[in-house]
Amino acid sequence: MAPSINIPIALLIAFTAMSLQPSPSAAFSFPPIVPCIPGLPRIPLFPCYEPPPQPAPPKEPTECRSHLMNMMPCAGFLTNTSVTAPSATCCDGFTRVAHEGAAICYCRVVNGDIGQLFPAPMNFTRMFALDTVCSAPFQLRALAKHCDRDGAPPMTLPGTPPSSSPP
Repeated sequence: MAPSINIPIALLIAFTAMSLQPSPSAAFSFPPIVPCIPGLPRIPLFPCYEPPPQPAPPKEPTECRSHLMNMMPCAGFLTNTSVTAPSATCCDGFTRVAHEGAAICYCRVVNGDIGQLFPAPMNFTRMFALDTVCSAPFQLRALAKHCDRDGAPPMTLPGTPPSSSPP
C-alpha cells in the first residue's frame, strides 16, 4: 500500500474511535433522589442533591424591656382588682409583643419579672387570663411550660442597671 492512502485511513479510524467514546453528558446516571450527606463521598451512578439552605431563624431580642413596655396599658388590669376588663390598648400591646418577634419575652411575664415595671404587685390569675380576654392567637399557660427563669433575654439592656420600682 502506498503511504499516501494510509494517512486518510488512519484519520478515519481516529475520528471513528473518538465518536464512539461517550461524552460526559451522555453518561447514564439515575436522577438525584436522596440528599447529599456531608462527609460521605458522592457515588457517580447514584447522584444526590443538595438540600435547600434552611432559612435563618428569626432574630431573638437581646432585651425584653422595650417589648414589654407595650404591655404597660395592662398595669391597671393586672394590679387593680377594681378594673374589671383590660383596655383595647392593653390587648393590642399584649399581642404586639409576639408580632414584633419577641414572644420569648412572654417568659418574663410568666416569671413575674414584668412586675418590676408595675406600681403594685401583679395578679397572676388575671395575667394568665389575658390571652383569653384579649383573644390572643396563643395560650400563655402553654408557653409557661417552656419558660425557665434564665431562658429569656434580660429585662434591661446589657450594662444598664434595672430601674427601681416605686414602693
